[in-house]
Amino acid sequence: MRILHIISQKPGETGSGIFAESLLRIGGMKGYEQALIAGVSLKDKKRDIAGLSDEAFYKVVFETEELPFPVPGMSDVMPYESTKYCDMDAEMLRKWKAAFGSVIVEAARSFKPDMIIAHHLWMLTAYAKELLPDIPVIVICHGTDLRQLDCASKHRDYVIRGARKLEGIIALSSHQQDVIAERYGVQRDRIIVAGGGYDESIFYPPKVKPAAKPIKLIYAGKLSFAKGVNSLIEAMSLLPYEGDEISLALAGSGAGAQEKAIMALAKSSPYPVEFLGKISQPALGQAYRESHIFVLPSYYEGLSLVTIEALASGLRVVANDLPGMQQWMGEDIVGSGAVSFVKLPALESIDKPLESEMPGYERRLASALRRQIDEVKAGKPVHIDIPEIIKSRFSWEAVFNKIEEAIRVTSAN
Repeated sequence: MRILHIISQKPGETGSGIFAESLLRIGGMKGYEQALIAGVSLKDKKRDIAGLSDEAFYKVVFETEELPFPVPGMSDVMPYESTKYCDMDAEMLRKWKAAFGSVIVEAARSFKPDMIIAHHLWMLTAYAKELLPDIPVIVICHGTDLRQLDCASKHRDYVIRGARKLEGIIALSSHQQDVIAERYGVQRDRIIVAGGGYDESIFYPPKVKPAAKPIKLIYAGKLSFAKGVNSLIEAMSLLPYEGDEISLALAGSGAGAQEKAIMALAKSSPYPVEFLGKISQPALGQAYRESHIFVLPSYYEGLSLVTIEALASGLRVVANDLPGMQQWMGEDIVGSGAVSFVKLPALESIDKPLESEMPGYERRLASALRRQIDEVKAGKPVHIDIPEIIKSRFSWEAVFNKIEEAIRVTSAN
């Protein structure tokens, strides 16, 4: 079978991009013939994907004469310069459709796919189905697409009409399955839950745990307010420890005023804050093994792959109690004591908290941080082998097997 993968933004640089590259890797191991369509910037034009020939990587290149703006991102703050879908005017949209349309048609002509696996229940997936109505399309929802229904609502009707024509939809969790069914008007039994995965060759526990001074906290993701990074730094200032007892590492990058504000906050923190920047997956795995506690202060996530990777690396976790989070972790991990959940603040939009809620939320976050820090200081072990549990539930091969289930159902029909 020949599978054409489609993602509108850069592969490998966000959670959905890592998801796309991982599926390509497993698909290649399983013997599928594969190709990829993706958006890239002019400076990334020579970027390759392991296992794909140059001919099988169909690039839509932005920041050119034909597309004179950055790659649109599914989040308003991306780890690279990007365009917001809500800011695209009619002329930008025309150029976007012309560029992707010509590449989609060319890939269909030259690669002749039997199946399309698209990422995001959003505009490019709907457009691909419009252009290639006779080729089955299975789409993976990553959560940011649900957010875009509100943030870029002018495109909502087009996206929803397109979603209803797709042959298969993959959700990351049963909670997300419910939301997709409700918001897109798709029958729930048409949506398969596949979960998220991680690379066990990269994310695994250290042979020797790091020394407990300082106790190292780590965050991985975009440096933005929607991810709660500013509140994490504020919450740390409420902790009662000496300045050399704890530290924080931030792995990832941001853009504009929000990144600058986060850096300014870090300078006033009573504890050291290290900016690791955008790092590779192997470097992130090593950073996890040198840390004690992973923190996820995000107000909105589809399924947090970085949390899966952190648990697989043997870290304790402090995380906002996002919808579906405890369900996908499972009762054994939730009840192990290795994870502290923080009640979310009331939100005025899908990922923006009410300002009046922040003092109480940051106190709750500080309390959860203190609980896990004190457990590390006391040398208290976790009574179950969480990395082994994660390994058994969240491999990329297991995710691909779920997608193969959707492929089989679609092919049978």
